[in-house]
Amino acid sequence: MVSRGLEIIVLVAVFLAATTFGFSQQAVPERALVRSVGAKFHVGSVLIHSRELRPIEDSYPLGLELDFAWHKISQRAWESCMCYPRMGIALTYWDYDNPDVLGQGVTGLFYIEPFFNTRGRVNYSVRMGFGLSYQNSPYDPVENPDNLSYSTYLAFPLQLGGSVHYRLAPRWMLDGMLVYNHFSNGGVRKPNKGINWPSIGLGFSYYLEDFEFKQRAEVDWRKNGPPQKRLDVTMFLSYEEPRENLFVFSPGLEVKWSRQFARLNAYTLGGEFMYDNGTGFVLDQEGDSTTPLKAGLAAGHEFLLGKFLFSQQFGAYLYNPNPEHPDFYQRYGLVYRINKRFSAGISLKAHGHVANFLDARVGVTL
Repeated sequence: MVSRGLEIIVLVAVFLAATTFGFSQQAVPERALVRSVGAKFHVGSVLIHSRELRPIEDSYPLGLELDFAWHKISQRAWESCMCYPRMGIALTYWDYDNPDVLGQGVTGLFYIEPFFNTRGRVNYSVRMGFGLSYQNSPYDPVENPDNLSYSTYLAFPLQLGGSVHYRLAPRWMLDGMLVYNHFSNGGVRKPNKGINWPSIGLGFSYYLEDFEFKQRAEVDWRKNGPPQKRLDVTMFLSYEEPRENLFVFSPGLEVKWSRQFARLNAYTLGGEFMYDNGTGFVLDQEGDSTTPLKAGLAAGHEFLLGKFLFSQQFGAYLYNPNPEHPDFYQRYGLVYRINKRFSAGISLKAHGHVANFLDARVGVTL
């Protein structure tokens, strides 16, 4: 099945190249944005990050991806990152190659993908995506006790990786990509060890309008002004279902300082406080009246992608009454800056390889 899918994609690419007479020499009208559609075939391998996941080892997921994207190619877009950023929505059907345990699923992702090295036919890009997924074979203590990876039909997928693009014709690109995929239910219900699988994808993109990547001057980011500095105060709200038909919401507050050190990069330092009702449930079950308030400090990194910020943080708890959680955690966030003052987005908190929760957040920059 894998070889047949790859053969079809290669044959399509060869056909497109053979029927194209090269790039048009006519002037292409200046555009700020162009749209594209695409398809890719993925082959992956499930990573085993816990001994309890042995029932799903030797699983090789196959995926078929369809996407629709908006590619920004204006001077303003170029100045934001010395690149041409693309944003899109990708819908992928996955067969996890383990029908008795993992079943099949569909992931829907919103992704950001800045394109670099746009002077010739070969370009490369970096993709970051968050979204929502559906799986058809969740954990069941009787019918599917071996599936410790997910216990809900809906989950939250993440994707991070890179691609190489070869421009076959004015509107056609051949795309090859290597991405790391993950999904879990964000700690909504247990078990929730998630699925992690890298995959190789091959496919094409077709642009609905004629366009070209204008060759624009690269400017030292320091000449545009001093490094960006921000102090963000963010309120967030998480959701968990510690047992069936019990829904708890946990509010929190994060204060984070960010300073740019390169065109697309900034380092961060911050702290968070939250009233963790999920922890409160655990403490109540053990007859412990300790407050479920939690506090931590975290250092991290941000990718500065125009109005989007993609952050990664590593933190340590200053106060952590939950006996099930270790003293360290990670956060991965995607935030959209509505303007210079306000922002909104989502963040995933994890302990090691196990997701704790996904939260929605709004922030203000002081």
